[in-house]
Amino acid sequence: MSIFPIEPLRQAFLQLPTQPRESDIDPIDSRYFYVPLTHAKALYPDNQLVEGIHGTGKTEWFLQLSKSANLKHIALIAPRAELENTECFIGFGQASDENYPSKAILAQLLGKDITPETIWNTVIALVILRDNGWEGDSWETKINDYETDIDGNEKKLRRLDEDLHSQQKKHIVLFDALDYASDDWETLKKLLKGLLQVALKFRSFRAIRLKIFVHPEMLEDASVYSFTGGTKIINNKLPIEWNTVELFNLLWQYLGNATEGGAEFRNGCEQHFKQAWEKYPDTDIWQIPEDMRRDAVLQRKIFHALTGEWMGDSAKSGYPYVWLPNHLEDGFGKVSPCSFLAALHEAANTDALTEETQFPLNYIALKKGVQKASQMQVSLLNETAHWIYTLLKGKDISFPCETHELDHLWSSSILSEVDSIIQESGKIPPPSYKARDYGFDDIKRDLIAMGIFQQMLDGRINIPEVYRIGFGLGRKGGIKPAK
Repeated sequence: MSIFPIEPLRQAFLQLPTQPRESDIDPIDSRYFYVPLTHAKALYPDNQLVEGIHGTGKTEWFLQLSKSANLKHIALIAPRAELENTECFIGFGQASDENYPSKAILAQLLGKDITPETIWNTVIALVILRDNGWEGDSWETKINDYETDIDGNEKKLRRLDEDLHSQQKKHIVLFDALDYASDDWETLKKLLKGLLQVALKFRSFRAIRLKIFVHPEMLEDASVYSFTGGTKIINNKLPIEWNTVELFNLLWQYLGNATEGGAEFRNGCEQHFKQAWEKYPDTDIWQIPEDMRRDAVLQRKIFHALTGEWMGDSAKSGYPYVWLPNHLEDGFGKVSPCSFLAALHEAANTDALTEETQFPLNYIALKKGVQKASQMQVSLLNETAHWIYTLLKGKDISFPCETHELDHLWSSSILSEVDSIIQESGKIPPPSYKARDYGFDDIKRDLIAMGIFQQMLDGRINIPEVYRIGFGLGRKGGIKPAK
């Protein structure tokens, strides 16, 4: 007999999200919001630059912090982040907002030789000082007003900083989705560099800070921090990452608070694993028991009670608790929590469970789920790096492979097509890209640097499962490629 009732738990799994974000305006329901212990340091106000790969939760953090009620909840459940008595403001985000210029307006302002530093300084002064005299004016007028009285505005900011510090309060201006600030990488680099220069200025403040969320590839080009003091910003960047224990904590947060199956999951944890759930004070949010949050051995037992103990007929085939995150890792061993949840949602939705009567999920369903998650990751990658899709999608090759096999796979015509895609897209180019001098060796080196390829000790090239499956590439004994 199953520890967890099968149908209610499948319904709980089906409530997991299948995409990185459904809204770029509203944060997810607080019941499902989980704060990893490893993220508290990145949220600490003095840490101004936070980086994370696609799907790690940068935008979710941005949205959560921007809502006062959510910010108070975060301060309660993550005291190490020291966000109590803090107010957050939006300096830039994906959604349009009158508090910052749009992509088109940014292009116009830069075209009139207004520096990125001036633009961001104006945005910050506007949201922090709340100068009502600026409302309704065009951005060019607002910037002119700021520049006309730079000294006065700086004094206002310093006085506000002193007042906040004396009251033990903090103000944070949030920046996210900077890749939406321009379609042109050269322009985006200028905007990012200007923002980092402004962040450096605010290091001398005591209560006012910026919090900038970026993709790691945006910081690969050293020119974005090639200014006096730039290393102080870049050397203090902090990553948002999810280790295996935290990935499963995110799952527990969803399952324990699910509207369907949540009670059955909590009851099973208490009856069979002695893990009693309690609500956070003055909320309807169930809190993950402390041992479930920290003990990987216990987590493994609970997950295997949901999936079965093996990924096949014996232990030789692997264990689900280890197998699932391993098959969702990129070349650096990093896993997107969005892929993790999407894989489990799809596992509960597959026909592989039609005759399963012992567990809510099984190993066949997990493999189907990884296929879906892989397709999602490749689709996300295609949005910003279509040139990789052109190189790999559906190619007749199996991994691991010798480097010369890739040379035979790619023709000179593909190289020309890749070059055109990179130049015409305006997106962030590969790390070592140089027009007219970008060859196959450069491509392989960049794919390794981006975590798409892996260089093995024997010199062969491998590709992580999360990309191999979605690109439709072969591997002896691996999960079948997605079609």
